[in-house]
Amino acid sequence: MARATFYSSLRQIPPHPPNRTHQESLILNNTPYDTIYSRSSLKGDTVWKILPCLDPGEWTYIVGSCDGLVLMIREEFEKFLVNPVTLQLVRVPESPLALKRPESFSMDGFGYDRSSDDYKVVTLSYYDTDRVETFVDVFSVKRGVWRRVGSSPYDHAIPERSPIYGLHKYALSSGAFVNGALHWLARSRKLGSPSVIVAFNLANEVFDEIPAPSGFDVQDFVFNKLVVLGGFFA
Repeated sequence: MARATFYSSLRQIPPHPPNRTHQESLILNNTPYDTIYSRSSLKGDTVWKILPCLDPGEWTYIVGSCDGLVLMIREEFEKFLVNPVTLQLVRVPESPLALKRPESFSMDGFGYDRSSDDYKVVTLSYYDTDRVETFVDVFSVKRGVWRRVGSSPYDHAIPERSPIYGLHKYALSSGAFVNGALHWLARSRKLGSPSVIVAFNLANEVFDEIPAPSGFDVQDFVFNKLVVLGGFFA
């Protein structure tokens, strides 16, 4: 898809339905994993099936959201931007910079850069056998191109304890978007360093560090997922 066509298609997807009072909703995956549901709040039992995702039988995972738009990734690692209200979707072009699978891991985030009036998809990736370097790739929705902006100075391969087997695996969590930046749990690459929250600023495309709460260590938790709830991290 041409760059102009891609961006115009996204811009035609309104973040919120017209002539309707803004109401926040929860967007969630549920079994089966090829369907997305929405509910208006944690109160009540009403749940709406809003999108039978793409190809039946393939898992679909939400990896980011911003302004009512949702970034999803499917089983073949194809990415799509979706408006759950209008049910419109736009495929994000495959990155020519993507590391080969299954020899690599990646995590994604989606947000809006106010300084350039541009939505951006950010992918962090590293090789399974070599976590020394985590590559940072940015897709500009406005320009329709991927760029490699360098590598992260942090270790994003956060261990996660299996509630069933008690083993550790690497949790590749989605970036939490707030205040113009995508946030992940990470560690400094120095041995014995504490857990931190790192913020990737979408305007200048550099990382900053936010100290984690005192005594916080990701190894103390079963699931290590950073999310935004009411403007706060959870």
